[in-house]
Amino acid sequence: MSETPPDPSLERVVIILVEPQNPDNIGGVVRAMMNMGLTRLRLVKPKRYDPFRISAAAHRSEDFQKDVEFFDNLADALADVNLVVSASTRSRELSPTIQIPSTLAPTIMDHTRVGTPAILFGREDWGLPSDIVQTSDYQLAIPTHPDYRSLNLAQAVLLVAYELREAVLPTDTPLPIRIDPYDPPATDLQIKEAVDSLLDVLESVGFFKPGQEPAKRVKVERLFRRTQPLSSEAGLLRAMGYVLSRNLAKRKEADISN
Repeated sequence: MSETPPDPSLERVVIILVEPQNPDNIGGVVRAMMNMGLTRLRLVKPKRYDPFRISAAAHRSEDFQKDVEFFDNLADALADVNLVVSASTRSRELSPTIQIPSTLAPTIMDHTRVGTPAILFGREDWGLPSDIVQTSDYQLAIPTHPDYRSLNLAQAVLLVAYELREAVLPTDTPLPIRIDPYDPPATDLQIKEAVDSLLDVLESVGFFKPGQEPAKRVKVERLFRRTQPLSSEAGLLRAMGYVLSRNLAKRKEADISN
């Protein structure tokens, strides 16, 4: 019986920067990778590598930087790679298959089951040379606006890394939800009391035409529920209705006495 292949892992994906020119941009890439759980960065002939400037752009990246790999040529950086993806928006006559990040991400992650896929990004001023792109397995193109196609290096890495992460996250992965225990979401009763408080005022000033009240009450409550109010917000609406009702009652008493 054949063995089950290992699960895909973001830690097996290699990001390769070919001749990056600015250490601040490298720092931005490091930050993007750390945000998305990628850990392997290779630099081919960087013009300058400044750990302090990189740390300024990517706080607490000292451990990450210890594992950054440096190469004098791209061939050595690709020696152990089982899939080469070139990030470039320029179409070429001999371009490999061009795909957008969301479409290509599952293929890249599948290759992590058996080896090391790599995604190449070119230098900031002119991107990747055609000969590199043409000999890649895939060309990855981020569909930016046609009137302004250029992306910052770190932005491009972040967009691609996000799609890689999205490709391996379970569909039922819970998102972080911050609920304040001192001001939780309003209860059903609190919502009803808040809505009734406001609607009672509207009724007293003749807002509802004959026969419209039941439907409008439902619409107002539905509108308020869509805002997903907190307990304090429901209390605020209820207090507004109460104060308005009290002031209207006082005015009526004053009008009668006069």
